[in-house]
Amino acid sequence: MRKLTTLSIALFIGQSLLAKPVGEFAIANRGGSLSFIEYQESDLRLQGDLLSTEVEEPMYVTPLGTPKGQRLVAFADRTRSQLSVVNANTKKVLSQIELSKGAFHQFSHPLTGLRVAVATDIEKGMDLIEVADEGRTLRRRHFSLPKVLDSGNPHDVVMDRQFAYLTVKGVQGNDGKKFDVLLQISLRNLKIVNTKVFSEDIHLFNPVKAGFFVVVEQETGVLHLIQQGSLKTLAKKKVAVGIHGISGSENGRFLFALDIDEKAGSPAVYALQVTKQGLKILDSEALKFPTAHNIAVDDRGDEFTLVITHSGGKQTHNSVLRFSIKKKNLILEKDISTGVNPFGLTFF
Repeated sequence: MRKLTTLSIALFIGQSLLAKPVGEFAIANRGGSLSFIEYQESDLRLQGDLLSTEVEEPMYVTPLGTPKGQRLVAFADRTRSQLSVVNANTKKVLSQIELSKGAFHQFSHPLTGLRVAVATDIEKGMDLIEVADEGRTLRRRHFSLPKVLDSGNPHDVVMDRQFAYLTVKGVQGNDGKKFDVLLQISLRNLKIVNTKVFSEDIHLFNPVKAGFFVVVEQETGVLHLIQQGSLKTLAKKKVAVGIHGISGSENGRFLFALDIDEKAGSPAVYALQVTKQGLKILDSEALKFPTAHNIAVDDRGDEFTLVITHSGGKQTHNSVLRFSIKKKNLILEKDISTGVNPFGLTFF
C-alpha cells in the first residue's frame, strides 16, 4: 500500500480539523499500521494511516468519549505492550501507557465510561485502563487469572458500566477436554462475581443500548444472548460452525456474524434479527476473500454499512457491505485495501 507523504499527512489532518467527520471506521492492521476510512459523498474511502513510528503490532481499536464530547480511539500494541489513546479528529497520539504482556482483544465505548479493558494472554489476565484529563492521563489496574483456570488463555472482553466479561480460551478439564469460561468481573474491585462455561473459542459483542451481550461459539456455531449482570441465557440460535466475528446495531435489534472458516465465494456473513419470539436469520452473503475475521457496523439510518477485515500474514483486504432494514438483505459493495493483516476494527 502506498505510504502517505509528509504533505499528504498534513493535508489529511488539516481536512479533519476543518470538517469534523460524520463517522468513520478505524482498522488495526497487525502488520504495523492503523488505517482510517471516512465517508466522502456517502462513499467510504481510505483517508490514511497513523504514522508507522507510532505503531508496531496493533490488535484492536475501540472508541472512547470524554465528558466534553471529544472523540478518542484507543488501540493496544501487542509487540510494544502499550496502549495508545488518539484524538480521532487530528489523529494525534495523546497518551500512552505500558500494558501487561500479550495484549489481544480490547473493549471501550463512550456509553460504558472512560475506561479500556484489554485481555492479556502472556501475563494471564486483563488490564483495566482508566482514562482522564481529556485522554491525556491513563492509570492501569490488572486482574490476574486464578490458578484453577491457568491452563487457558484470556482472549476476548466486553464491559458494561459495572462489570467486565472476560473469556478464557482452552481451559483443560479433568477429562482432558478443552472448553471456554466466561468470567464476570467487578470493575470496582476486579473480583470474579460469576462464571459461565461454553465450548472452546467463543467471542463477544456488547450492543451497548440493549441490556444484553452476545456470545458466539465457533466450535458449535451457536449464538447466545446473555443478560448483563445475571449471565442468564435469554435466547440462542444455531448459525454456522465457524462463527467468529460478531457485531451489530447498538440497540441490539440486528446482529451480524462471520464464519471465519469459509473460503472465498461461500456464505460468510450472516444477518440476524432479535425479535420477541427469539433470534431469526434474515440473510447471508458470500465474500470475495477468505478469513472473514472481524466486523464493525455503522447502524445509522435505514441502511447500515458493514466493514469486514480479512486477516492473514499478507492479507490487505476489507469488504464493505450494505444492510437494508426494510428489505432485510445484505449486499456486497466493494473491497478497500489497507495495511497488512487487517485485524480489529471499529466504527466511531
